[in-house]
Amino acid sequence: MESNPAKSMSARSKLNRFGIGIAGLSIVTFLILYHFTLQSEAAIFSYKDENGAIHFTDDISKIPEEFRENGEGYGKAEEARGSHRTTPAAELQSSPPLEIPVVSSSAKEVQIPLIPVSGGNFLVEVLLNNRVKAKLMLDTGASFITLSEEVGQKLGVLNSGTSAEMPFNTAGGEAWMPLIALQTVSAGSATSQLVEASIAKHIKDIDGLLGMSFLGDFRFEIDRTNKLLTLKPPSKNEEVTWGGKPGNWWKSRFEYYETSVKSFSNRANQMQRRGHEKAANMLKTAEFYKDLRQNLESRAMISGVPQQFR
Repeated sequence: MESNPAKSMSARSKLNRFGIGIAGLSIVTFLILYHFTLQSEAAIFSYKDENGAIHFTDDISKIPEEFRENGEGYGKAEEARGSHRTTPAAELQSSPPLEIPVVSSSAKEVQIPLIPVSGGNFLVEVLLNNRVKAKLMLDTGASFITLSEEVGQKLGVLNSGTSAEMPFNTAGGEAWMPLIALQTVSAGSATSQLVEASIAKHIKDIDGLLGMSFLGDFRFEIDRTNKLLTLKPPSKNEEVTWGGKPGNWWKSRFEYYETSVKSFSNRANQMQRRGHEKAANMLKTAEFYKDLRQNLESRAMISGVPQQFR
């Protein structure tokens, strides 16, 4: 079995609709750099108010003054697109389909209803490629969106055997799963383009996980008390943007794709020398990121992004 040269991300769910359990699902990645947020490092802050309610935000200025005077009134958890940590297991009960509209939206932010499920987790209703609806479990510890095979079939994803794939560590051992780029992912009126996603056959009874490949395109807040996910543009007030994105967003995205191409190309070469049966798939993964890099370059040219951010 090939060893992972960097870190791995694990998103674990225990599902009991048909008595089937998933002990764990860990996406094995080979990259250290994976920052799509405005800053080089982002964080989620939480604090408990006088009524005992816990609030989450990625903007420290949102925390009341009395909770941050001495730094002891709030907690900080590292959150960046591509951060690799284990998500707590969740016990899910099946629930009837819900049609919940967007609560409110404006030019600056969008509020999305969170659908509670057992285990303290939430589902978010999204639209994939402008045609397939799915309810994905909110998972800030997952690098990618991860979809069930059923949702993949609705999207028309076909695995030819030599497609771009990434290895997953499962309870049954290593399994290679297709890697795709969703043209659009929308939650309410908030939309992200060319979002990486994997198709995992081990995900049952839910449509998948909503990870940082989507969430990392926004500044976001999770309000567990009011069951709302607030998505804000990556730019801050009065910041210059191109195509709705600030310069640091463009720079980070270019760096990420370039690093991905080099990392997966090197990995593919190593696998070829060892005669690994998935070497061709890994080479396809490097080409996958080359295509994303070229698409980003086209978008940057159309948007007039200065060379310093490319």
